[in-house]
Amino acid sequence: MAGPLEGIRVLDFTRYQQGPFATVILGDFGAEIIKVEEPRGDYARRMFREADGYSAFWEALDRGKKSICIDLRKADGQDIALRLGSSCDVVVENFRPGAMEAWGLGYEAFARANPRIIYASATGWGSKGPLARYPSFDQIAQAYSGFAQHAGGGPGTRPEIPFPGIADQTGGMNLALGIMTALFVRERTGRGQKVEVSLLGTQLALQSPDLLHYLHFGEERPREFRSSPTVGHYQCGDGRWVMMAGIDQKFWPGLTRALGLEHLTGDARFARGSARWENRGQLQPILEAAFQTGDAEHWIERLRAEDVPVSAILDYAGIASEEQATANGYIVEQEHPAFGTQRIIGLHIQFSETPGTPGAPAPELGAHTREILDELCLPRSEIERLEALGVVGPARKLRE
Repeated sequence: MAGPLEGIRVLDFTRYQQGPFATVILGDFGAEIIKVEEPRGDYARRMFREADGYSAFWEALDRGKKSICIDLRKADGQDIALRLGSSCDVVVENFRPGAMEAWGLGYEAFARANPRIIYASATGWGSKGPLARYPSFDQIAQAYSGFAQHAGGGPGTRPEIPFPGIADQTGGMNLALGIMTALFVRERTGRGQKVEVSLLGTQLALQSPDLLHYLHFGEERPREFRSSPTVGHYQCGDGRWVMMAGIDQKFWPGLTRALGLEHLTGDARFARGSARWENRGQLQPILEAAFQTGDAEHWIERLRAEDVPVSAILDYAGIASEEQATANGYIVEQEHPAFGTQRIIGLHIQFSETPGTPGAPAPELGAHTREILDELCLPRSEIERLEALGVVGPARKLRE
């Protein structure tokens, strides 16, 4: 069955993480992704590459794509890129603002050749403002947006980067959403347009409730070890941790029953959420002591029996050994030409009638260069000339 984006062609100039994850999503839903790489290849090919040659970074972010090598700093390369764009629905890039324009590859250039083009730009800072043309990466966005400071506990605490890649991955999701929305608009109006997403904007959107609190009240909420006594992680008697989220008042009676603390259900100090917060210094030690009297599985079973949201806190080995992710297709098996049967990340967005499928393993550098150039009806002699000049194809050293 065809994926929902079957027939959509994407010219992908993106590198590293934010942009490539967006085009992976499009490819998983059936779009043809033509990844344009410099002759030495996307640096992501070498990111976290292990001794056996496998890079999970590269495979996760560039599966399902075709690879063509073009030197965009050369006029012939720029001409080929524009010609390819005339046959595509979407162009995606994540260079600094102004870089593509300097090569003659900005939105206006592609739109002249193809007025229906969707031109998507992923930036670090946004395309306007005093910082727009400075370099940025994931951790920079986490730092500047307030995310790192609040992950560490708020103003005055040591900042933390809770997980490198959060800004990139969520930025990629937003970029894919923007592209698909623009494609939907084009179906209605016939008009292409430019789409912009930035790491900074995405990080601010992720924090919108807390940021809005500051914008309204002029003060930042303090961050504590737990969001509240009934929303947070507790260590159990076997040393494992569980996370519960008794955020709603309706969970309080069941929570006390599960923990054998029924006598606290109507205690005025803890009976309502505001009181539990005000008296958290008294309540949290009681809950901590209760969790220490049983192992994690015991408390998970009891809390779930009372319909209280709860989970074990797992590492990657834990989630990989559990059934839940596999049952939903979030982890699936795939054959890799070099590494055999592999478990990979499946689709996190699913459709009942037009399901996507994880793209094929990430391509070898420049593997589809001649195939794609043949579609431009270039004579073989011209392709060979461009290869000899280093305009297309992998760098000579990499070919030899």
